[in-house]
Amino acid sequence: MAEELTPVPPKGTTRERKADPLTEGSPVVQAWELGLRLRQRREEIGMTAAAAGKAAGIIQAYVSGVEAGRVKLPAKRLAQLIDIYELEPDDAAELEALRVGAARRGWWQDYAKLFPNEFLRFLGYEAGASQIRSLHSEAIHGLLQTEEYARAVIRGGNTLVRLTEVERRVAVRMARQIRLGGDDPIRLSTVINEGALRQQVGGPAVMRDQLNHLVTLMTERPEQIEIRVMPFTAGAHPAFGGPYQILSFASPRLSDLVWQEILTFIDIVDQSVQVNDYVVTFAEARERALSSQDSLALIREIAMEMR
Repeated sequence: MAEELTPVPPKGTTRERKADPLTEGSPVVQAWELGLRLRQRREEIGMTAAAAGKAAGIIQAYVSGVEAGRVKLPAKRLAQLIDIYELEPDDAAELEALRVGAARRGWWQDYAKLFPNEFLRFLGYEAGASQIRSLHSEAIHGLLQTEEYARAVIRGGNTLVRLTEVERRVAVRMARQIRLGGDDPIRLSTVINEGALRQQVGGPAVMRDQLNHLVTLMTERPEQIEIRVMPFTAGAHPAFGGPYQILSFASPRLSDLVWQEILTFIDIVDQSVQVNDYVVTFAEARERALSSQDSLALIREIAMEMR
């Protein structure tokens, strides 16, 4: 039987958490759920976006922007929509809580001039995800990188990055890793090609420290972090091609998303049929990869070779 991570708590399950501006939800995810719930209610009562806009005294494009999670909604405007959609008090309270959360400023907005909007949006999704499944052929997942490894990747992995931007990009990558801790840490299952472990990014010393970091994570947090290696001996396998990540969320209303990033192309895939293809491919690749224990042994072996 294939090894599995500890089951994710049922969607909708709540936990007590300490308020933390870096980890308490994500305004991007909360705006997404707010818009989704408003659209679902509008459709339930048989009202078009144009009709809803007319009733609220706003244009259809504004209604559509809110429903897409891309336009922030003031309290007064939400109250109007709640009245128009005849929502129950409990639902109205939940929507207001989502609106307040969506109005917060994400830490990644401090780097708005450094990254394209789509990547900033991905950071928002990542900050609010409950689980990530990923395939990586050339590099180790960003959430698992040491600072020196990240610096070497950013310096040498993209000719479009200016030298003056390197340290700020490293800071962003390290800030993202706060999701690995806290009271409700993100869970990560990743398949990494053996070649990514042997590529001496930053030199042998940096790579050895990086591999030892993976060993520490795997041994200290086995229920949270799963790393499987696709060995050279696997031959042709489903993990061929560009890297991608599948993001899952705790809310039962939010579907999985896929994030892809290559040299000159980034994309968020949200169409269920396409997302399912990625999910199936990841599952097949995970089955072909080494077990967690065998992967751990191989990572230790390669680390010892980094002299």
